[in-house]
Amino acid sequence: MQSEFPAKPDESINIEQFKKHYEKYPDRWNSVFEFLEETDLKSLEIGRIDLNENVYAAVSEYETKNHPDALFESHREYVDLQYVISGEELIGLTNDQSIPVSVPYSEEKDITFYSYDGGKLMPADPSRYFIFFPDDIHRPCLKTGDQKKVKKVVLKIRYNE
Repeated sequence: MQSEFPAKPDESINIEQFKKHYEKYPDRWNSVFEFLEETDLKSLEIGRIDLNENVYAAVSEYETKNHPDALFESHREYVDLQYVISGEELIGLTNDQSIPVSVPYSEEKDITFYSYDGGKLMPADPSRYFIFFPDDIHRPCLKTGDQKKVKKVVLKIRYNE
């Protein structure tokens, strides 16, 4: 079978951390990549798709944000694999664990928000995907120039048991 998933991993991905997590949980990652390769991503409806007890996909559509309106975020329970199905945006990334928290961790939503305006900016489009581990504080949804409509799938992979 030929893969329908055209994207390559972004160079920002922590490959060593990915290898360790993949070795520990190959079933989780295999289900993620199987989903990406075998699903017509453009036809996905907005919402949540449970792949198994440890992995789900969140499909969303939105207008990209002005930089002051987008916050950095991190997660404890899940790793994010983010892929822009259509459109383009910028994603900020920092591993600076000392940046100020603006909204404390929500266990229910598995998210912490941060006030910060630095980090590295990376273009996100259908040619690449990103993986963010708990140490990767990321800022998705940033506009590249004018605001644009984006359709994105975020695969949420349980980090631990």
